[in-house]
Amino acid sequence: MTLNDVRRSLGARLTGGISRILVKGRISPNFITWAGFLVTVGAAVLIASGELLAGGLVFLFASFFDMLDGAVARASNTITRFGGILDATLDRLSEATVFVGIMAYFALAGDVFPVVLTGATLAGSQVVSYLRARSEATGLEGKDGIFTRPERVVVLSLGLLTNWLVLALGVICIFSFITVAQRLTSAYRQLGGQ
Repeated sequence: MTLNDVRRSLGARLTGGISRILVKGRISPNFITWAGFLVTVGAAVLIASGELLAGGLVFLFASFFDMLDGAVARASNTITRFGGILDATLDRLSEATVFVGIMAYFALAGDVFPVVLTGATLAGSQVVSYLRARSEATGLEGKDGIFTRPERVVVLSLGLLTNWLVLALGVICIFSFITVAQRLTSAYRQLGGQ
C-alpha cells in the first residue's frame, strides 16, 4: 500500500458520510470548491493579522473542503472536466493566498528572512503542481515525488498550530524543490531523454 493509497482511504473515511448528506442536499462540488477557497482566504487574513493558531485551524478546516468536493462529485456522479480545472485552479490560488498571508505576517513584524523563505516556498510548491499538470498534458505520469499538496498542508498546519512556522516553511521549501527535481527526472526518463 502506497502513501497515496493511505491518503485516499483516509479521505474516503473522513468524507463518506458528509458527502452523502451534501449529495442529498443537492450541494454541487463546484460550490464546495468555492466555499473552501473562501474559507482559505479567511485563514490567510487571520495569519496575516498574527492569529497563527486560529489561522492554522481555519486552514485545516478549509483543506477538508479539498477532499470533500471530489468525494461529492464521485458520490453524485457529477465529475466534470471543468470541475477538475476549477478545483486545480482554486487549489493553487488557495495555497498562494495562505503563503501571501504568511509573508504579510512576517513583513509586518519586520522579519526579512522568513518573507524570502515564504516566497521561495510558494514558488517551489507552485512548480510541483505545475509539473504534474504539464507532464500529464504531455501524456506522461506526473505524480512522482515525495512531497505533494497533502504533505505541504500537513506540515504547514503543524507549523501554524505549534508556532514553528519558519521550520515548517524550511521543510516545505526543501522538499518541494526535491519533488521538482524528482518530477523533472521522471519526465526526462519517460521521454527517453528527448
